[in-house]
Amino acid sequence: MKKIQKIVIVLFLWLVMPQKVYGEPLDNIWTNQLDTMDFSSINQTVTHIKSQTDNPYLREFNFKETMTKAIKGQLDLSITGIFKGILNVLFYEIRGFSGLIGKLLVISMLCALLSNLGESFQSKSTSQVGFYTCYIVLIIILLQSFQIAIEVASRTVESMVLIMQSVLPMLLTLMITSGAVASGRIFEPIVVFSVQIIAMFIKSILLPIIFLTAILAIVNSLSDKGVLRKMIELLNQITDWTLKGISLLFVGIMGFHGLTAPILDGVMNRAAKSAVGVVPVVGEALSGAVDIVMNCSLLIKNAIGAGAIVLLCIYCFIPIIKMLAFLFVYKLLAALIEPISDKRIINCISDMGDSATRLFGVLVTVSFLFIVTITILVGIGSMAAMMR
Repeated sequence: MKKIQKIVIVLFLWLVMPQKVYGEPLDNIWTNQLDTMDFSSINQTVTHIKSQTDNPYLREFNFKETMTKAIKGQLDLSITGIFKGILNVLFYEIRGFSGLIGKLLVISMLCALLSNLGESFQSKSTSQVGFYTCYIVLIIILLQSFQIAIEVASRTVESMVLIMQSVLPMLLTLMITSGAVASGRIFEPIVVFSVQIIAMFIKSILLPIIFLTAILAIVNSLSDKGVLRKMIELLNQITDWTLKGISLLFVGIMGFHGLTAPILDGVMNRAAKSAVGVVPVVGEALSGAVDIVMNCSLLIKNAIGAGAIVLLCIYCFIPIIKMLAFLFVYKLLAALIEPISDKRIINCISDMGDSATRLFGVLVTVSFLFIVTITILVGIGSMAAMMR
């Protein structure tokens, strides 16, 4: 009996004495999860984009490294550096248009000279022939430059869709593993369908409408009467209303579901934790382990969202600045030649600037919608985690 008492006392003392227990560091958990993920689709998209553009900011971009920096809080996002980068690219693009500016200035001054000579020598027929010859050359140059702008816009939208298609599956999957099951299921069809429809609509309808508007503006400038002015205004209004409508509808749908889905996720997560917690002996340990895994998935999901936003911003940065340079050059030319050139040429170049402004609006709108989409998905997952 005394031996049993001694054994019980020894066991009791051993149990109450503090023991050193080493848990696995949190860094190892999310690092192991990160290593098991497949980034081949995103890497292929980044490689494809690098081959299609001369963007210097994309040359050393690595998606996984950007994610790791985002998790560790090491992303270098300086407002001053971003502002300097915008100015450098803008001035670089404007310098690239120096040849176009010179050609259009020479042709515009030549048209003005021919018109003045015709009035001086009272030979309107000769001056008109010379004017329309110069005007045809002007049209060819303007259409060639605007065709380049259309191609840049179309290629940029297509590449942004590729980025979204490579990022969204991983982002939505991690939403589910981090506890936002209902949100992931609700948003998967909405987001995938919306991205495809927006891209197809812009490439197949909006960009052709903008190009048609530019052609009508050139034709309208051939005459002083402006017989196509109302048609041009109508097409411009259709473009503006469509962009605003797409933005409001898309953000409204995403925002509405974003308010309701996290509540359902919170209820489901609490029920699951309660069910696991009632398991005898290991219930609390299992509940804590599940929480750790879900929080690490949430951390990786947020890092993927941050990496995707950085990638979109870096890629869209130069096309948007290039479009800004297009419209600036057109508007600058119209202002420079206004005192000396024919009114028809001034209106033609100014209308091309308006069309370039709408191309700029298309790129900004699509970039904004895609970035907002990723931000909402990241935010919804975080809201679901807060409600656990």
